[in-house]
Amino acid sequence: MKRLFHHWGVPVVLVWMLARCASIQMPTGGPKDKMPPQLVSSIPPSNQTGFRGVSVLLTFDELVKLNSPREEIIISPSPGKEIEFKVKNNRVFITPKEPWKGNTTYSILFRDGIQDVTESNSPVNLKLAFSTGDYIDSLSLSGNVTEILSGTPMEKVTVAIFSEDTFDIFSHTPIYFTKSSKEGNFRLDNIRGGRFHVYAFDDKNKNLKVESRNERFGFLKDPIDLNRNVDTLNLGLVQLDSRPLKFSSIRNTGTITRIRFPKGIQDYTITATPEPVSAYGDNTSEVNIWNPSGGDSIQVKFTATDSLNDKVDTSFYIKHLDARSLAERFQHSLGAPFINPENAKITSTFSFSKPIKDFVLDSLYIKVDTTSRIPISQVDLTYIPKSKQVMLSKDLDKKMFGPDVNPILVLMMKKGFALSIDGDTSKAISAPVTIFWPEENGVIMIQANTRVKNYILQLVEKSSMKVVAQAVNVPKLTAKNIEPADYFLRAIIDANGNGRWDPGNVHKLQEPERVIYYKAPDGSRAIPVRANWEIGPIEFSF
Repeated sequence: MKRLFHHWGVPVVLVWMLARCASIQMPTGGPKDKMPPQLVSSIPPSNQTGFRGVSVLLTFDELVKLNSPREEIIISPSPGKEIEFKVKNNRVFITPKEPWKGNTTYSILFRDGIQDVTESNSPVNLKLAFSTGDYIDSLSLSGNVTEILSGTPMEKVTVAIFSEDTFDIFSHTPIYFTKSSKEGNFRLDNIRGGRFHVYAFDDKNKNLKVESRNERFGFLKDPIDLNRNVDTLNLGLVQLDSRPLKFSSIRNTGTITRIRFPKGIQDYTITATPEPVSAYGDNTSEVNIWNPSGGDSIQVKFTATDSLNDKVDTSFYIKHLDARSLAERFQHSLGAPFINPENAKITSTFSFSKPIKDFVLDSLYIKVDTTSRIPISQVDLTYIPKSKQVMLSKDLDKKMFGPDVNPILVLMMKKGFALSIDGDTSKAISAPVTIFWPEENGVIMIQANTRVKNYILQLVEKSSMKVVAQAVNVPKLTAKNIEPADYFLRAIIDANGNGRWDPGNVHKLQEPERVIYYKAPDGSRAIPVRANWEIGPIEFSF
């Protein structure tokens, strides 16, 4: 019976009591620590001159830790790539591999690079400036960074300056740099006076160089003569592949010759007799030429242009070969047809995966309420060979959309409407036609006040950034029957007068064309539209 009451010599009652005690939860420890660590002292002290030390030492009033110091702690000018960041209890050491340069003012911005160990609070706006020379440089540059087409403030974008005349943002690293805040603001302090190039970029690979293939960037075409503080800089970023345009490959696969580029192109031209059928591939980085069957080889002169207006050209021969190639499916869509009942015009964009050899117009029509149909004629369609698209634009009878009429319309494409260059026939598809009734939508009226000669007014849907209405060099814009949503209003300063926004060319120091967004008196950009609303006229001055 003794073994029933004892376990390895410990009374069972005591084991039970210990288990009860072990289940008790630990106390929460009181309220959270919301106070950030405070800097007690630093070596060197802020604004010290003649610093000869090896390391910068910061002492805080509590235990601290490092948080991505190579990204968050910004030292300008950079003392080199190899910097040791070390923490010991409440002290932080910063030691560059190369000595601090003589007669140089250094500015250290700590951002979120140092935090307390309990709640990861960071010191607020902690900065340190010191000089290895006899004085502290005190000039500053500040401003903001936005994504130029959307006007969105850009956070954690590297803003940099470079002083030499032989300036190349793709190969040089900056002497001074900082990063933008959540609001897109930036500030560079403790700069020595001089002449500087200013630029900004989304440094994804953290090499302090612009990689235009996947990094947005912006720049000022004219350098700044910095002899006083400047606080009005505006930098707009664009996503623009600025690599030199070149051919990646030209390959004959039998029926098709494929021309590929390392990036998308803006346009191309082909000179040959007879001129072969051609079109873009799945995207604009590929052009396909269908080799004519039979006969001898044909010489082709090919020229391509990118968005920077850079050109490349070459000559080659094409010939139809009997080599077997994998047949590609013929795909197509009717887009999203819609009608504005005020002008009774139906529009849509059809897409095809191959060039079209012929159309059978009897196989395309608009079905009305399942009982009648409206034919579509040749004049209603525009074929765009390079993009393999068909634009539909047809005027209907306005009586179909009276106050007491609510037709149900369906765009019908019967089998065999389109015959591809490879002999494929399109399948039967249909798409409902959306009717934008005035009582279900809204109206915005805009009045521009400007002395700018060439400009483009655009109304943009906020979530998709799709342009829903625009006017070129006309001060009045009325957007009718627009869907309930939030909209932006912007003006493109069309400097070259070509009727479109141009992204500029960094190689020729041509900045992107300016984009100005309308702001209401309360500072908001969004213009809300609700069903059956009429807004305006909105006064837009630029």
